[in-house]
Amino acid sequence: MGIADKLKWTWDPVAVLTALLDKWRPRNCESEKDYETSLYLFLHKELEDRQITKQPAHGRFHADLVIDDKFIIEIKHNLDSTGKYQRLKGQVMEYKDWKGQVILLLIGKTEPNLKKDLTSFLKKEGLCDSWDLMSGDKVLVVYKS
Repeated sequence: MGIADKLKWTWDPVAVLTALLDKWRPRNCESEKDYETSLYLFLHKELEDRQITKQPAHGRFHADLVIDDKFIIEIKHNLDSTGKYQRLKGQVMEYKDWKGQVILLLIGKTEPNLKKDLTSFLKKEGLCDSWDLMSGDKVLVVYKS
């Protein structure tokens, strides 16, 4: 990370993270664990002076990635069943009292009705109003196909 990127991280880490998620090009990933490992290695390369932890425990759940103890990245591959959606809701509720912000990274196919349900759930819980963490939202949803 160059000097300009380090300064940008200081001012707007969410913009840096969302730009990196956009830049990330996973290859040969078939499972959620594959995507997690790919993103972990990519972020370590891009954010060399940031602490990135894989699978730390938060309550009953283990976050996929935590950056600087300020951001959780929770990856969901193919959110296409009610069971996966209910598990995600449970994870989000576990993270609700965590001091940092949460990025839900939905990769692959997301069932359109579950996407709508997720939006409604986050708004109802007061976790997301504008889909922009700069406004103070707890949760940002990022879609990557």
